[in-house]
Amino acid sequence: MWSDAVRLTVTALPTASVKASPRGPLYSGETVTLQCDIDYRDWTYHWHRDNHLLPIPTSKTTTISLPDQAGQYQCEGTRTRRPERTYLSSSLTIVVAALPKATLTITPNPAYTGETVALTCSVGSDSGWRYTWYKDNTKKVVTLSGRHTTTGVTFTIKKAAESDQGLYWCQGEIQSRSISSIISDPVTITVKERPVAVLTLQPNWPQIFSGETVTLRCDIQGGEEIEYVFYSSGKSVYTKTEPEYRISPAKNGLYTCKGLQKTNGLKHSQTSNAIQLTVLGKSVFMGFQDKDRRDEVK
Repeated sequence: MWSDAVRLTVTALPTASVKASPRGPLYSGETVTLQCDIDYRDWTYHWHRDNHLLPIPTSKTTTISLPDQAGQYQCEGTRTRRPERTYLSSSLTIVVAALPKATLTITPNPAYTGETVALTCSVGSDSGWRYTWYKDNTKKVVTLSGRHTTTGVTFTIKKAAESDQGLYWCQGEIQSRSISSIISDPVTITVKERPVAVLTLQPNWPQIFSGETVTLRCDIQGGEEIEYVFYSSGKSVYTKTEPEYRISPAKNGLYTCKGLQKTNGLKHSQTSNAIQLTVLGKSVFMGFQDKDRRDEVK
């Protein structure tokens, strides 16, 4: 007679997997730990590099030094109990990366006294970097103070002064791995006084009467790519790239002006001198020529 049926179950052999620590870009001089993970227990571990079995201790982890032992690594396991072996793991490629170079950017530069200056250091996309800042040819580490602070990739100079001028560098470090980037190219910070704005009234009559037209002119020495902003009693009333503000008819007010950088709207110049404009009632001389008017007013 036929026997009872017996179900036969075939289970795939376990597959080994390999991982490396530290992860991410690896640099010359570092030591890397490889770990072979396999289900079950009591395995004897075998390591392969570039498809060659390595005569190294058969442990779960192995340590390699870079760059001498870079390559493609695989691991597998054997044991006396079932299952007696594993599939070979997928390849893990250990590549030695060139040390990255730090990049330093400074905004704004040149800066005006009193402005906030931000120095940003970047080393690739690895978030594990910490940064050291240097100033002047001695490569002296920048000391922190109430005006000098660091946050992440940024070194901030508040209320910039002429003493902050100089040559700056930065360098990235991964302290846990004793890795330092190539130091950045130097960048010179220039801090200068804000240009002076001078406000004049045209025509500069001793008295201005209702209905007349006057022009305020804002002259700024050393200004580049700026807009002129005119203020009446502290409120902005006119902004233009030309330095003149024509007021028709003339209006009472305490007028000042200053320049703004066109690119970012930051304060460019010092605030000018103030001109008090007081408009009187209509004059009986309103219809006369300018010379007659000035002579009559005098």
